[in-house]
Amino acid sequence: MKKVACLLYPNFSLYEIAPLTSTLVLSFEKKIDFIATSKETIYSEDGLPCHATKTLDEVDVEEYDCILCPGMIDFTPALRDDCLIQFLASLKGKSIKIAAISSAPILLAKAGLLDNTLYTGGIWQNFIDYFEFLPRDNFRPLPVCEDGNIITGTGFTVNAFSRQVLTSLGLVEDASRYFKELDNYSEDDFMFQLSNEAFEEFRSTFEKLS
Repeated sequence: MKKVACLLYPNFSLYEIAPLTSTLVLSFEKKIDFIATSKETIYSEDGLPCHATKTLDEVDVEEYDCILCPGMIDFTPALRDDCLIQFLASLKGKSIKIAAISSAPILLAKAGLLDNTLYTGGIWQNFIDYFEFLPRDNFRPLPVCEDGNIITGTGFTVNAFSRQVLTSLGLVEDASRYFKELDNYSEDDFMFQLSNEAFEEFRSTFEKLS
């Protein structure tokens, strides 16, 4: 089974990727490598110190079926990281899925990946006018946009973006039961029951560790 790579860079947003990464691991047993330009400490936008498991020059793209790009409250450091942009540019023409949320499509655009690709994102319209590499004609005001192998989404539609990635990877045909958001819940929605087999496996493991 191929793995998923998640890019890390300064000011990246945890909440935009955590629902998806935890589901990929816990529900689909996907291995996730966290990759970055270096293994120096990287701080998320809320100050959590993180370290990559692999540097970009250690990455063999053929080992992965998807690369996740979280958004950033301040994208300037990542945008000026030539190594990062060159890595993204090297993905052009490859079949690997690239999923970028919030402000991260700006990095894809800088790498030339959106020249002929429809996209959305949490991007101020002023930036589209300011940065020549952001193609205005390709922007779509949508919660999620998938065009070819590239999936983009806005930061406040994390659940819809995550569902799109799951279905695009072929992990499920219908991802509607994941990341549910309902206006009304029934009592049954809060009654959780393991199967007898799953509970016996838990009980056996738990008692061995007691």
